[in-house]
Amino acid sequence: MKRDRHWQLKQLFLQKKRITIKELCETFGISVETARRDLNTLEEEGFVRRNYGGAVLVDNTDTQDLMPRWDARFTQNLNEKRAIAREMLHWIPDHSIIALDSGTSIFELAKLLSEKKDLTILTNDLRVAVELSSNTDHTLYYIGGAVKKDDMITTGFLATDFLDHFSQIDLTILSADGFDVNVGLTDYNVEMGTLKAAMIKKSKQAIVGIDHSKFSINAFYKVCGVNSLSMVITDDKVPREFVDLLEKAGIQTILVKA
Repeated sequence: MKRDRHWQLKQLFLQKKRITIKELCETFGISVETARRDLNTLEEEGFVRRNYGGAVLVDNTDTQDLMPRWDARFTQNLNEKRAIAREMLHWIPDHSIIALDSGTSIFELAKLLSEKKDLTILTNDLRVAVELSSNTDHTLYYIGGAVKKDDMITTGFLATDFLDHFSQIDLTILSADGFDVNVGLTDYNVEMGTLKAAMIKKSKQAIVGIDHSKFSINAFYKVCGVNSLSMVITDDKVPREFVDLLEKAGIQTILVKA
């Protein structure tokens, strides 16, 4: 119940940017003490900043420069990304509904999806959408929303609301800006992180594919904890200690060789 309220609260902040404790109490039918605890939790996650009488959505524009441009990221650890994409392909059933996150690893996967049959695919990544529409016969839905021009993706509350038109998704396949076994998946962009979380929530299963360089990076926004994931696919350069922690948490972990 609390988890659902926190999710709804985040959606409200993305729309309104600034909310008072009074508004929270009236909207959710909660006490002042509960509203304050909810805001404290969101502040600890880095999602909002508390102020007198309420909180404001954190402006994360100053974190965007921490990520290299897409064309620079594309060439980083490319062999590892291609090996991870090939492994991810094995776990996609024919005739299924899947959601594809944005990113360079997901783009590598998109180039392989012509090998699958009769997929329904949702994605917010324009590059992925163009690849799929040009080279496959799968049913494709492009998730609308605010366009993040540098990365050619859509984000924001309109993007997350788009997912409400689907009763469920069989499988979500994700990348991440950072991955800390003790924290979970993280993203530098709040709105992108929120969309990833919405995909996971709607899905029966979630697989994350990340190369070794993403481990121990704790980016701005927490997307989910490791227990929300069905599987982690990475390359064999990842330190063994991380693999042991994942397996101890009961998360199936697959290492691929580039």
